[in-house]
Amino acid sequence: MRGKLIRYKFLLLAVLLFATAAFDAFSFSFSPMSVSIDPSGPGAVMTYKVTNESDKQLAVSIKVTTRVIDIDGTEKNEPADKVFLIFPSRVVLKPNSAQNVKIQYRGNPSLKTEAAYRVIAEQLPVDFTKAQGSGVNILLTYVAALYVTPKNAQAKIQFSNAIGAKKEGAAGLSVTVRNAGDLHGLISTSVLKIQTPQATVEFSGDVMREIEGQNLLALSERRFFVPWEGVVEGAQYQGTFEAVIE
Repeated sequence: MRGKLIRYKFLLLAVLLFATAAFDAFSFSFSPMSVSIDPSGPGAVMTYKVTNESDKQLAVSIKVTTRVIDIDGTEKNEPADKVFLIFPSRVVLKPNSAQNVKIQYRGNPSLKTEAAYRVIAEQLPVDFTKAQGSGVNILLTYVAALYVTPKNAQAKIQFSNAIGAKKEGAAGLSVTVRNAGDLHGLISTSVLKIQTPQATVEFSGDVMREIEGQNLLALSERRFFVPWEGVVEGAQYQGTFEAVIE
């Protein structure tokens, strides 16, 4: 039995070393990962940096998509080719080299509400070593956040409603909050207060984990579940929602 364990450990170590070596051979970095730009003028352009951190030549494509997050947190994306100019949209990087990529917003210059997008940098499946033999291609993808933000935009997170519900057999509240502002907001240190005929019940910490760290885009809603044994299923509750917004 001990001999088998040693062989298994050796095999696992070999696989991990091989995977690490393959990853290092075809790795690149992309930055910045989150940025806001202006709807017009010089501030409507952002420069990204693509760095080949490997000893192999590689190709990377860059594209921009829209970004919509529905009430349950599912993100949907569509091409935004007509709104942005990307130069260059594809780069071939020599080993241990870098190249800048400029992305310019060319949409509505008079935005009233912040627009959210994704910048996607993806390694292309080009095998530059094919003439020397087959190699291992590990394709990497970076998905960055890009916001086109009008001046003086602000997030405004509000309590919408709370309904007694069940989730996976557990009783609790289905809570909906809304960002009525014109700027996205990252939620942390959230506190929910629910009014009952007897008292005000406060929820914070671990029970708020579904909404902690979530991003509420401008003029969007999010629904999350808060466990609570004292809930009445189907009942509607009034309350307030407070959080640190970043």
